[in-house]
Amino acid sequence: MILDNQLKDDMKNFIVEFCAKIGPRSPCSNSEAEAAKLFYNKLKLLGNEVKVEDFEVHPGAYKASFRLPTIFYILSIVFYWIYPWISLIISIISCLILFGEMYFVKEIIDPFFPKKYSQNVISKIMAKNLATNLIIIGSHLDSNWEFPLIKKIKYGFIVIISANITLNVILLIMLPIKIIFNSLKLEVGFFYLELIFYYIFIGTIPIALIQFFYMISNRPVMGANDNLSGMAVCYEIAKFYNLSENKLENTELWINAYGSEEIGSKGSKFFVNKYFNKIKNAKVINLDMVGYKNSPVLVHKSEIFGLIRLDYSLIELINNLAKNLNIEIKVSSSMAYTDSLSFARKHISTVSMGSIPQSSKELYYHTRYDTIENLDFQSMVNVYKICVNLIKSFESKKI
Repeated sequence: MILDNQLKDDMKNFIVEFCAKIGPRSPCSNSEAEAAKLFYNKLKLLGNEVKVEDFEVHPGAYKASFRLPTIFYILSIVFYWIYPWISLIISIISCLILFGEMYFVKEIIDPFFPKKYSQNVISKIMAKNLATNLIIIGSHLDSNWEFPLIKKIKYGFIVIISANITLNVILLIMLPIKIIFNSLKLEVGFFYLELIFYYIFIGTIPIALIQFFYMISNRPVMGANDNLSGMAVCYEIAKFYNLSENKLENTELWINAYGSEEIGSKGSKFFVNKYFNKIKNAKVINLDMVGYKNSPVLVHKSEIFGLIRLDYSLIELINNLAKNLNIEIKVSSSMAYTDSLSFARKHISTVSMGSIPQSSKELYYHTRYDTIENLDFQSMVNVYKICVNLIKSFESKKI
């Protein structure tokens, strides 16, 4: 109990320091760079081998991926009757952005936006002897801009996005049919059906406009839970394994913080591509939003609604450790993505740990209410305990 209370105090002090000295840390901002420097200095004082690495990003593509498809959807409706080929081309571009950038986290339109720089912090705790294991514990440095829809309608924002995706897909399906029927001089047989859908498209333009104006703002949030909570746990793990009595014999431990996670896991993607040959056999644990109140520890079994599978053997190990530690966990798919996505796509063993509120009333993800007052430090302690014991298990060859 004394250990838990000390950990809570130390994690709270860590987050208070970052909130006071740095504040919100939007991707590629000066404040994100300052956060990287502060985390670097704190790890350096522990005696870690640590460095900050810059990488290129096109952050403007992120906000555009929410807004451009809504513009293209409306334009496609405008051109539907008079220039269906133009409407089809516009619709294809809209769906490429929606699915490419937002859903599959691919860089479809990034090259069209100005280049900026973000940072990763890479820290290594070397093994006493020849390392036979490599474990990477990571979190992300940046915080997002506020999502006004989440602030106002909580999980209802998923309905808005889903509706716009569905409407874009229906429009994309109908346009080739329309063009084919027109070329065969059979447009009369298709006319009444497409007229019904056209009225639906017209009537749902306000849904597109809601996404355009209210999905994302220009106000960066504090990000105490997303993701200073993960960074605080990473820092405590680094402190623990830098103590002489806890030094690992045959396991090399990397403690990382990635930049620009919020706009498509850019930092972890850069890291994986650069270090792939060194880390391809590593075990990777990513910590993201581990401080929600009234939440079990959430272990992701997949990313992007189940499309990208994470390492189920790691999940089972975490599940068994949690039972032994009497910590409640929940295994679930992530509706979006974490930095584990970058590793899983390269077939590196990885899993993400976080937390999620039981009630939508407590959802403050990507809102101005993501502050230290709304954190549950016991949840963070639970994640810390699972990670420390997982590392010990690897070291002792129990797993």
